[in-house]
This record gives sequence, structure tokens and C-alpha cells, in this order.
Amino acid sequence: MLGLCTNVSCKIPAAPQECVQRVQKHALTRPPPLTRRTMSESTLVPLHIFSIIIRLDDTSNKKVDFAELKFDSKLQEIRRNSEQDKDLSANFDPAIQLQSASSDVLQICPRFRLLVIGKTGVGKSSLIQQAFGISGYVEKHRRGEADIDKEFISPENERFVLHDSQGFEASDNSRLDIAKDFIDRRRKMPKLQDKIHAVWLCLSIPHADGRLLESGVEKFLNSRKEILGDIPIIVAFTKFDEFVDKLELDAMESDESDEAALEALKIDTLNKLCIQPLKEAAGKDILHTVVSTKEDYESTIRQLIDLTTTNVEKYVTSEAALTMMIAQRVDIGLKVKASIAIGKKRYWRGIGSSMNFTGFTMLDCLSVIHKDIIDVWNFADSRHLNSDQFKALILKDLDNADLPHTGEAFDFGLSVVSKITAILASLAGPLAPVIMSVAAGVVLIKWVYDTYQRTAIVLQRIMTYIVDLTCIMQILFLLASTGPISPRVIKIAFKAYEEAGKSNVHSAIQSHVSVTRSGGDDALEEIVRLINDHSIKAEDVQGLRTKIKLPVDLQVDEEW
Repeated sequence: MLGLCTNVSCKIPAAPQECVQRVQKHALTRPPPLTRRTMSESTLVPLHIFSIIIRLDDTSNKKVDFAELKFDSKLQEIRRNSEQDKDLSANFDPAIQLQSASSDVLQICPRFRLLVIGKTGVGKSSLIQQAFGISGYVEKHRRGEADIDKEFISPENERFVLHDSQGFEASDNSRLDIAKDFIDRRRKMPKLQDKIHAVWLCLSIPHADGRLLESGVEKFLNSRKEILGDIPIIVAFTKFDEFVDKLELDAMESDESDEAALEALKIDTLNKLCIQPLKEAAGKDILHTVVSTKEDYESTIRQLIDLTTTNVEKYVTSEAALTMMIAQRVDIGLKVKASIAIGKKRYWRGIGSSMNFTGFTMLDCLSVIHKDIIDVWNFADSRHLNSDQFKALILKDLDNADLPHTGEAFDFGLSVVSKITAILASLAGPLAPVIMSVAAGVVLIKWVYDTYQRTAIVLQRIMTYIVDLTCIMQILFLLASTGPISPRVIKIAFKAYEEAGKSNVHSAIQSHVSVTRSGGDDALEEIVRLINDHSIKAEDVQGLRTKIKLPVDLQVDEEW
């Protein structure tokens, strides 16, 4: 049975003020949920298996398994005899779950906390809405005077929290003082989730005779290192499209249509109006970029996101940077990068001989991998992505390499768009259902209930599941970067992947598994290689979306 550890001879180290539970070697038929209770609390806190390792017992000198249980960032060990208890699935309570790596990251930093500074009308709202895929919410809650202490959290994207500060005008020092006090209080907060992770200072590109910086902004920039410490600040020169349009119009009126000369003029004018004044006030190391929320300038938003993520990882923490990658909704490349980074933290390593999976069913193993990937893509209303129907679509051909072949050399993004266009054109009408062989009362394939084994076929299935799911998530991002994700959109994405690259992935993995003798990080390297080979480039997303001629109705919530 599972019970509170009160045995003084128990080798499990007990933390102060708390008892822990141990797994004994008998009466394991119907154990209660594995929990721990603190001496000062009456509530039970679930424990999660963090990993399972095999080593020699100090006393008996025999090989035994240790299950590491994680709670409140502490690890406790439970020993079991590996010769007597071969199947952990039979011995551990179903309430014990594999802890997802994404949950660990989001427990430390559940939301990316951003402070945005700028005068009314500078374009803060549209910038936030595009960068984080929210609509209307920011504007609705920003009417009137901004309150820097107020947290703005959109129900459309709960991985992001905004603090808004108006600009620092010369005639009003109070706003600068309020901002300095707010930043100082947040810097002193002990938890990462409460700290400011980055600051965006939004400045409109001035006209030829205009002034870039108010005196209050200059004061802030002059003292930025004392005020912010290691918090990255990025200056965003907004409304870049208006700046470009004005220069191009002037060039047309003066009959100066040379493209190279026009590009040089843009650089020189921007340097004169913005970059030089900024560096004089803040120093040469100040981060800056131009931004526009117009359709043709999406690359400027990606540049801002990339600058922010890179410097948050460098100066804050990797967890905050990963949460930023999860929260943002413009850069498909960062989503793929975050998926790989989360996978490398735990479950993608050594998957062919993983101690993490020992004793769990294949469904347990694939479900925790599934959760890690779904969490990264952060679609609004992703309930269908966690459904058994969606998992069944991925599982049904997991062992099959006999699928439509796309050839050796191909561009994954172009191939996907071609297949999407063909799928939409083949439908009887814009609301016609997409037919796939998944029943509403789906029964998952039988082998998912088998216990994980260190075999070639298990290695092949886990590798294939990871790459297939990552590719499908990219296609969903192409179709609906913010969501909601309906069964209709999922089926379109799945069929497109099935025809655009699935067979290549399955064949490559089967070949890899057939020749490799190791389940170590060579499998991880092959997973990453295949994901990179079947990635949609961030700079191609906008163009690919325009190539999808027929509309995809995201609101149609058809049956599976």
C-alpha cells in the first residue's frame, strides 16, 4: 500500500516539517493517490514522478530502481525492487503522472510580463494586438488615464500580461517618478513571475523638423541602467510604413526612382531622425528597431520579438524567454525553436532507453510529449488539440510509411500551401465538411495501452509522433495563428501534411531506427533534423498565406 512514511528506518530523506509517502513492496493492488501532507497544512498535494533511475543500493549492493517524486521544487526518492516489480504501471497509482517540461517552465514563469511606455497615439495598442494575437481587449481596457500597476491579461492569450505607461512629457515629471517607483517595486519581488521581463519604449518616427525625445524620456534613458538593472529595454520606432510612404512619395515627385538610392535615403534619414539622437541620449548599446503593424511589414514585428527574446534569455532567465516564445504569435520559427528547447529539457533525450518512461503506458508517454508541444503553440481555445480524436488522427498511421510520396527535394511550406489549396478546391462548398476516418466515439489504437519498452518500434513511434505533431502545429499556425482551432481546421492541416511530407518523415525515421543501435541523443539529433527539414520559414509565412486563394472558415465547428 501507499502510506505516510513514519518508519524511522526509512531511507527516504524527509524534508523539515513534512512527511512523504513511500512505495512498499506489497499490497499494491488498490493504492490511494500518491500525495504528501505538510505538518502545518490539511490539504493533500499530488506528487509527480520526475524521473526513474537505476543504480546500486548502498546496503544490499543490488540493482534497484528509484522513482524521483517532485513537489514544491524538492525531489524525494521512492525505492522499489526492480526484479520483483517489473511493471510500474501496475504498482503505481494512476493519479501519479509524468510531469510535463512545459508545466515546469510555466510554473516558474506562467506569463511574460511586459512594460510598454509611450504617448497616446504612438501605436502601442495595435503593436500589442499583433505581436500577441489579441483583438480589441487592450483598447477596451486602455480608455482614459493609464494605470501602470494595472495588469492587462487577455482571455485570448493568458501567457502574456501587459503594464501600460504613458510617455514622459517635459511638463509632467510625475509619470516618470511613477514608472521608476513601479519598476523598482517589481525588481524587488522575489518571484520571477512577478518581475518585469522586458520594456518596450515606443517612439513615433518624427518628421524632418520634429523632435524624437521629450526631456522626460531623455532623463529615463540617461538613467536606464540604474532604473532597470538587467531588464532589457528595446526602443521601437513606430509607424515605419508612414515614414517609408513619405520618402517614396517625395522620390516620385522629384523623379528619383532609383531603388538602391531610395534604400540608402531611408537608412540615412532614419539614422538622422532616430538612431543618432537615441544613441546620444542613451549610449551606443541601446537596443532599437523599426516597427509597423501594416500587413507588408510583419517582419518588423518579428524583429522586435526576436530582439526581446534574445535579450531576455541573456539577461533575465531562460524560462522567461521560453514564455515569451510561447506568448508571441507572429514568429513560427520561435515556436519551433521553443518546441525543441522544451523537448530537450526532458522527454526527447534518450527516448529509446528512457528511464523517465519506465513503467508507464505508451499513452502516458505520448500524452506528456503531446502536452509539451501543444502548450508551446499557445492557440486560443485549444481544447480540440487535446482531444482523443486529434490524438487518434496522429496515431492511426504512425507505423505507416506507405503514404503519398513527395520526392526528395521540396519546399515544405510551398508543398503544404499547394495541398491546402487543392483540399479547399475539392470541397463541394465553403461549408462542406472535411471527411476523415475518425469516429466521434474514438477508440485509440491498442498498442498505446502497452507498457513502454526499450525497443526499436517504441523508439520509432515516439520519434514519429514528435515530428508529425510539430509539423501539423506549423500548418495550423499558417492557417490560424491565434485560433480558435476547430476540427475543420485540424482536418485540413492533417490532410495537407499527409500529402505534403508525412511519408518522407516516416520513411526517414524507420530507416534511422533500422540502422542505429542506440536510443540516445542520436535519436534526438534525427528528430531535430527532420523538424528543421520540414519547417515553414518565418519570412515565408505572409507570402504563403496569400497563396491560399480560397478562404478557410475558422468558425465552422463541424463534427470529427
